Amino acid sequence: MKKINVLFDYSVILDVEISGEGRAGIYMVTKNILQQFINNEIFNVTLFSSNPKIKYFAGNLPYLFSNEELKNRCNYNINVHHNKIKNTNNIFIIVWRYLKILKNKLYFFLFNIKEQNLNIDNYDIFFSPVYQTPDIIDNYNKIKTFIILHDCIPVLKDILYPKVNDDFWLFRLIQKLNKETYYFCVSECTKNDFLKIAPSQLEESKMIVTPIAASRVFFPKYSRDILGKVLKKYGVKLNPEDKYIFSFSTIEPRKNIFFTIKCFLEFIKRNKIDNISFYLGGGQWLDYFNQFLNSLSEFSYYRNKIILLGYINDEDVNILYSNSMFFVYLSQYEGFGIPPLEAMQAGTPVITSNNSSLPEVVGDAAITITYNDEEACIKAFENLYFSEELRKYYIEKGIERAKLFSWEKTFDKMSNVIINTVRNQDELVDTYLAP
Repeated sequence: MKKINVLFDYSVILDVEISGEGRAGIYMVTKNILQQFINNEIFNVTLFSSNPKIKYFAGNLPYLFSNEELKNRCNYNINVHHNKIKNTNNIFIIVWRYLKILKNKLYFFLFNIKEQNLNIDNYDIFFSPVYQTPDIIDNYNKIKTFIILHDCIPVLKDILYPKVNDDFWLFRLIQKLNKETYYFCVSECTKNDFLKIAPSQLEESKMIVTPIAASRVFFPKYSRDILGKVLKKYGVKLNPEDKYIFSFSTIEPRKNIFFTIKCFLEFIKRNKIDNISFYLGGGQWLDYFNQFLNSLSEFSYYRNKIILLGYINDEDVNILYSNSMFFVYLSQYEGFGIPPLEAMQAGTPVITSNNSSLPEVVGDAAITITYNDEEACIKAFENLYFSEELRKYYIEKGIERAKLFSWEKTFDKMSNVIINTVRNQDELVDTYLAP
């Protein structure tokens, strides 16, 4: 069987590996889907960068998952660090940024990377896990294109994104939506949202819902000893009687974290509880973070109950999920919602919002409430805190629900569409059918 040659846009991975920042949801989706392509014998994959700050470049796969930084570099994105140096007076950040610049220059000279001539004739498909197709692909009609659509939240909820302008990647993507491209939508909600904002540009039959998944690194691992060692890394001492609620997300307005904390503090005040804290992990929007901290100052009496862990290393997140009394995620809107799925897979009860794509993810395996309903939130906290039986119920339901999602299932559905489109077959090859 002749292999299908794939030109895979790995710009997200390239940007993150160069900068060392932003290992968020889209990065993880890109890396997992790329790994599925690599593992599947029917596809022959070449890496490609469409980043306008990096020239078109076809790289070699063996370097991507090595322990070293990506070696197949060209034209390192040093301007990112220069620009951030200009915007800060913090000497430590400035030194750190200059070290990043130096590292990139060393890589460039050490590996002597040269731009390759890209012959589109050699490829059957162009696959982008996030960005719009570049001009070099648009100008070549023979190659079939496939793009993952994650969400269009900055368009739907523009009040939450005041600094997003027309040059934002999502707006460029929306401008280039078309009826020839196949789109993999991470949820029914995302599919419907894109059809709502660009109905005349899209062919609904070419919009395929392919729910994404959580990594296998998330599984029940209950251990107070390991938890104590993990928390020590983040400056937190775990006492024998300590309990905690966990939330894991970027600190930004859409994630509704201040409201969630406010409900938590009212919950412990109302019930005179003193043995539980609220642990918050994840990165932050720098522009919003100071405002967030100022808002927390009004709770000075209970401030010691709010533990900001900051960025958490990948290997530590599972322990924090598993050993929490429950996980809470009251986002105002999501395209999919990976954290609740990770938490269920890690064996912890979940409270989440009943909006957007989140009900598609959790089904009846979590407590779902209106994201801004304070009484419903406090009641959900009380139900899970005071009932071990209810916690066990949602742990079991969550673990079973999480089994419905896997990267293999996601990719099987994608690969069926790709194979059928490229080969124009009436019957799909059984090997690639989704279970």
